[in-house]
Amino acid sequence: MPIFKLNGDKIIELAHTTFSNERIDEARDLQKFIINSIETIERNLFVISSEFGDWEDSRRRIDILCLDKDANLVVVELKSTEDGGHMELQAIRYAAMVANMTFEKAVRAFDHYSTKNGLEITDAEEAILSFLEWEEANEEEFANDVRIILVSADFSKEITTSVLWLIERDIDIKCIRIKPQRDGANLYFDIQQIIPLPETTDYQVKLREKAAEQRQARRESKRDYSKFDVTINGKTQTSLNKRQAMYFVISESVRSGISPQELMNLTHKRQWIWVDKVCETRTEFESDPGHILNTRSYDPSRWFNADDELLVFDNKTYAFSNQHGKGTFEVIQAIFQAFPRLEGEIGRNGV
Repeated sequence: MPIFKLNGDKIIELAHTTFSNERIDEARDLQKFIINSIETIERNLFVISSEFGDWEDSRRRIDILCLDKDANLVVVELKSTEDGGHMELQAIRYAAMVANMTFEKAVRAFDHYSTKNGLEITDAEEAILSFLEWEEANEEEFANDVRIILVSADFSKEITTSVLWLIERDIDIKCIRIKPQRDGANLYFDIQQIIPLPETTDYQVKLREKAAEQRQARRESKRDYSKFDVTINGKTQTSLNKRQAMYFVISESVRSGISPQELMNLTHKRQWIWVDKVCETRTEFESDPGHILNTRSYDPSRWFNADDELLVFDNKTYAFSNQHGKGTFEVIQAIFQAFPRLEGEIGRNGV
């Protein structure tokens, strides 16, 4: 719809123009404008790449690849034409191609993008974790869905019909129309979400929540609930879940004289927090959250921090993460290989 302005005692319409008339190139200009103002398309998006095409046997590239706060990938496809071309088909193809992206690959993509574009990012992984408000990478919760945002000067009936059909089948896709308007020397952009209509947002959210619950149920049915039997220095514990197995190995390793710093090389530094003093209780450990090191914010539920779970070494008190998923078996094996004096063994329960 046109934009109007008040001129004296009259309301007059701004002049409609086109991207081609304004010599705004789709790849060179429009993409840059959107990236630098991504919140005009949707709030709480994090751009991890532009012209992304890190796959084999394809020259196709995603205009803008983002993350949202739920760690979903967001494919943003741009067109400066008045009908949108066949952008919905391209976007679906791109969504399928990135659907299996891992957190590690996303970090590499953002690192390459930030370096190429001269962004002042010293740690790509830390920047993504900060946006997601995660303490550490969690592959099981990363990229469980891929969303699509189509941005064009306008959309043909074929595109809108296709998008509505996809929405009915629980594909998270939206159309954003961006129309240039001119007022003398000033250029404006009329940016509106036209599908789904904002008035139906609550209804669409409920539909998506239902679909998310169904996806979560499917994921739960595929989760790895392996149990482990672990032996260290003659001590054996059986039928341990991933959290229990990791803590048993870490705590016994520290008690055997292996420093947390050495163990960080085999686990991950973000799986450790500490204070520069000896603490006998959790109350002491938490007495000044600002002095807890190696974390942006302290969430007590994410750590082995009971009185008898804290680990003291070299006049420091450590708490180890209780967030463990895939790869637990391999990490424990690596610890046992690195420190043969532990005489450690691990086996899958019942195997």
